[in-house]
Amino acid sequence: MADAVVSFVIERLGDLVISEAQFLGGVEAQVGNAKIKLQCMSAFLKDADAWVRNGDERVRLLVVQIRENSLDLEDVIATYVFKVALKRNEGVLERSINIFREGIDVHKVGSEIERISSNIDTWTSQLEALGVQRSIDKADEASSSSYVQQQRKLRQAYSYVEDNHVVGFHKDIQELVALLTEKENPHKHKVISVCGMGGLGKTTLARKVYQHPHVRTHFDCYAWASISQQCNTRQVLEGIYFAFTSPTDAQRNHIRNLTDDELARELYDFQKQKKCLVVLDDIWTTTTWDLLKHVFPTTTQGDAHSKILLTTRNKVVALHADPHGFIHKPLFLNDNESWELFQNKCSSIGTDSSDSNDDEERKKELAVEMLKKCSGLPLAIIVLAGLLSKKHTIHDWELMKANVILCIGQGDQQHDVDSNYRGVSGVLGLSYSELPRHLKPCFLYLARYAEDVPIRAKELCFVLIAEGFISRRRGSVETLEEVAYDWLCELVERSMIQVKEMSSTEGRIKSFCIHDLMRDLCVSKAQEENFLHFTDWQNKGEQPIEANVRRVSIYNNGNIDGSDFIHMFRNKDGSLRCLALHGRKIENEKRILRHACNHFLKLRVLIIDHQYPISTLKLPKEIGNLIHLRLLSIPRWRIKEIPSSFGNLRCLQTLRVANINWSYKIPSSMCKLEQLRHLHFMTPFGIKFGKFLRSTKSRNLQTLVGIHTEDVLLSDLLQLESLKKLGIYVHGNFETFLHNFQSLTFTRLLSLEVHNPFEKIDIVPLILSCPHIYKLRVFTSIVRLPEVNQFSPNLIKLTLFDLRLEDDPMPTLEKLPKLRVLEIRVDSFMGDEMVCSRGGFPRLESLQLSDLHNLKEWKVEESALPTLAYLSIHRCKGLRRVPDGVRNIVTLNEMEIYYMPKKFKERMEEGGDDFHKVNHVPSRN
Repeated sequence: MADAVVSFVIERLGDLVISEAQFLGGVEAQVGNAKIKLQCMSAFLKDADAWVRNGDERVRLLVVQIRENSLDLEDVIATYVFKVALKRNEGVLERSINIFREGIDVHKVGSEIERISSNIDTWTSQLEALGVQRSIDKADEASSSSYVQQQRKLRQAYSYVEDNHVVGFHKDIQELVALLTEKENPHKHKVISVCGMGGLGKTTLARKVYQHPHVRTHFDCYAWASISQQCNTRQVLEGIYFAFTSPTDAQRNHIRNLTDDELARELYDFQKQKKCLVVLDDIWTTTTWDLLKHVFPTTTQGDAHSKILLTTRNKVVALHADPHGFIHKPLFLNDNESWELFQNKCSSIGTDSSDSNDDEERKKELAVEMLKKCSGLPLAIIVLAGLLSKKHTIHDWELMKANVILCIGQGDQQHDVDSNYRGVSGVLGLSYSELPRHLKPCFLYLARYAEDVPIRAKELCFVLIAEGFISRRRGSVETLEEVAYDWLCELVERSMIQVKEMSSTEGRIKSFCIHDLMRDLCVSKAQEENFLHFTDWQNKGEQPIEANVRRVSIYNNGNIDGSDFIHMFRNKDGSLRCLALHGRKIENEKRILRHACNHFLKLRVLIIDHQYPISTLKLPKEIGNLIHLRLLSIPRWRIKEIPSSFGNLRCLQTLRVANINWSYKIPSSMCKLEQLRHLHFMTPFGIKFGKFLRSTKSRNLQTLVGIHTEDVLLSDLLQLESLKKLGIYVHGNFETFLHNFQSLTFTRLLSLEVHNPFEKIDIVPLILSCPHIYKLRVFTSIVRLPEVNQFSPNLIKLTLFDLRLEDDPMPTLEKLPKLRVLEIRVDSFMGDEMVCSRGGFPRLESLQLSDLHNLKEWKVEESALPTLAYLSIHRCKGLRRVPDGVRNIVTLNEMEIYYMPKKFKERMEEGGDDFHKVNHVPSRN
């Protein structure tokens, strides 16, 4: 991790030298010298990290010093730059007063930079003296580490453990066996991959398939190769050839004397002549596959249909091996399967001859509770069973339950190569140690979130950008947001996190989750690296946080108060970069905010959230002290006003707040914020922006939500060439706002939201100016519904609220070619009959009808809604029955009927008049 930190600091210093050169007056030489020394230092850090993993305490202490002082160096330089920039924006009088103070700052900052540079020289020499090697290339990181070699042996030993108790894999085995053996398989996959997180049972599944009778009779020859992290290509290929041919000693010597090219050719020809199955277990990188692939025939034409079964944690590896191959992803075990596996592994474990029936029942209850913490991960269940086999009393089991995650993670501390059961953290930890350095901070940042909290991908991307962890790829025109999203996808592909929800409009990841045990690894690594401290506050006895921690995330259940917080954070004033607080006591949070604005002057990310009720807040003027702040999110408070000191936050990229006063205008000082990318005001009426849009220095605004149209023209918004998401509130001046709209078009806008609670508007001109949007939300009465050709042809999601249309909107909406999600809500249609005609809505997957108070009859003709999967009907109390056509929608798998008349629901129940229409729907609520 240290090499990742130093790399980020080097990159950041490079950015400062380029973009802020005018503000480095007096310290340019020191900054350049420090950067060069950091670059020299970074060459040692890959090997140093391997030494740390191997337990070398001397190197660990040096690495800690390097990491912390690198961050201190960045803080010192960045703070100086921003202070100079702010002073240059002051008037002549203020500048003359500050000249003497600024001169002192130059000397002080220069001395501090030189001190840190001198330390870097010293530590570089000490690392070299201890035997740490300078890395010349990236081809084989830490390959000499005895830690890595030990983990490899442990992994291989575990791979060959015979397991007669396999639970939850029966369908998986059948599917994979069929793919390997069925001649009529039209795809004829050359490579079949089993992909998933560590401990999921990939190797166990592969071994069961490898040993299956149908597989054994189908192939002529078989070979199993355990690859793991370090691949000795020659050893692997010899092992495969030995397995194919069962050679005599003389033949073995012949094979060993072959050159690499001769061996590869003989293996290749052998697989062309005979039907061979090779299992490549645990491939970590695409490079490993590239070292092996030349010995495997790449086409089924003209060969004997040899196959490869590959296991990997990384989906990219599977796709690289064969873009047309089959990728199988085993699922986590459900509760019943988890219990079955547990029982198979411990039919009589932990029993005591003195146990009563009540004791046995209590042990079963405890076991069930502990199994929930395994979250269906087979290895975790096996380790739990092994640990409980050594516990006999209920007291022991109670103690185990209290620390079950920690116990499962550690498992067998002996790390005996012959042991069948090892700690889960050892298996999962390999995934972390194999991450490229740019992904390690992204993974560790997940420690900020509480257990079982869905993590929103977009929010995390904003935070990672604010922290400076995301950098543009060389030669690419991608935005930082696109790069951040790609890096999160890479964590998904590496099976570190799991997708929870996909966006219906973008086809992108909307939210994801992390397995409890992977999260535990994440939290422990984050705290071990002093990267982030997470605490779920349970009592007032929380210990003060370590002095050098730079990120803190607190989930407060209501016990913490302002005094506790300030006590816990003593000595943190100079180091904290991120504070995320999720609490309950509003007054405490106000006090914490004031403290942060006066003491945590290095903050880049400030997130303060709380549960309802929403309260009002006056942002303190001291918030202008946070000159490094890049992201401010306080969505549950209604802000009375934004102080003029906001103009000091020249690094601010993302602002998410609520607003209570519709007549309030944002301060003119916000025009100075050149880095603004996302402005999101969650407000019922919108905030007046005044002349902000005409005078702002930011050309990077991508999100602008909550803007009141007073004093704003559509042409002002069109100046924002990067704008992708827009939310406007209209009141009384819509025609003025649309001035000269005919010649105006948004080129990049993808999402539009329009609010107007007071009057009816003609929305067609605005829709015509947005030809590329895929998401549209309209919360206003409108004069007319746009025609089909006036909507964006890309429209995927459409939400209509209080449109008060007299004519049925379905004949128009059902012709939108890409529409997948439609919500018609709160008197958007005032008529009494609505019809979905034959062939209408060809791609619609989700339909919600709510609060359509006049609707009495809804007809669905045959072949309408052919892809509908979800239907929701809420508070349409005049609707008499479910349409007959619903019975023809074979794709429908979920219906939600809420707040509907009793008779309507009774008709859908078994024996009711409409039961035959909905009986085929698996989920009905």
